[in-house]
Amino acid sequence: MNQTHAVNEKLLTAMIQSQLNVKLSADEYRQRCMLLMPNCCSPIKPLVSSSQLPLREGKLTVFSQHRHTINLINQQQQLITLHRYGSGFAPMGRVLKTADFDTVQAALTDSHLTINQTINGELKIGHISIDQASHVCHLELKPDPALSFDKKGVAQLLQQINNSTGVHGQLGNLILTPYQAELENLCLQLSNLLAGNRADLTPYIGLGVGLTPSYDDIIVGILAVLACDERFYAPLQRLQKAMQSMPLDKLTTTISATFLQYALKRQFSLLVMQVVRALAQGKYHHVSIHKLLNYGHTSGADLLFGIWLGIDRFIIRD
Repeated sequence: MNQTHAVNEKLLTAMIQSQLNVKLSADEYRQRCMLLMPNCCSPIKPLVSSSQLPLREGKLTVFSQHRHTINLINQQQQLITLHRYGSGFAPMGRVLKTADFDTVQAALTDSHLTINQTINGELKIGHISIDQASHVCHLELKPDPALSFDKKGVAQLLQQINNSTGVHGQLGNLILTPYQAELENLCLQLSNLLAGNRADLTPYIGLGVGLTPSYDDIIVGILAVLACDERFYAPLQRLQKAMQSMPLDKLTTTISATFLQYALKRQFSLLVMQVVRALAQGKYHHVSIHKLLNYGHTSGADLLFGIWLGIDRFIIRD
């Protein structure tokens, strides 16, 4: 580092500390340092990255920003999600420490900021660099003979849940009453595709409201259960092949299409994987179930209902 930069860093540190009259942590220093003099700071290191996130070299743009997530999109219309620590982990995601996430979010207030991804996956957001994580996680559910669902136990748990789903009322009531014709037909169409027969899922893709419409969430929940069962290994391959020709990006939202595409490859958010495993192990009070129910407006309840449909209509059909 040349002398000018060294002097500026000392002045910058003195200025920040005099303003706050407190000793800055390393994270706090980097956050303020990046905003006031970007070139003096070290790259951000994610806590963990998904092995499935897109690594295409090229320009990205901001697709959407929320309190705990930032969605970037590349020129191939693939999403890359930055998560605030403790707020989820998707198969296209990187998890950042809270201070690092806030640094990136603050920088993105500049609408003229350039965003690029290098061939090795490093993100360049203006003067901010986000390296590949030291820890890489493979978010995939594989057939596991050790996982076995107690249908009665799961039903008793879900009957007590009053959270609203997106299109069919409270979750608990859906377990207690006969399914509506739409849900029965959805399961029928999926069964036909899994068997290699012709069927049409297009009326259900994108059905519902929100960033991830309710029926998309239900389908993802069903697929998460099937991915754990060895009997459905080949059928899921048939389903994936059948749905490859479907224009998911035109039938539903970009975010929902992304989750569906990953689910067809047995890849899910960490929270969905935790819930499926908790239910299969009889851990009905596991914290992941509570977290899932608080996910989105109705998405968590829709995903959980989809998991139940997977058990009730495919894994353990009466």
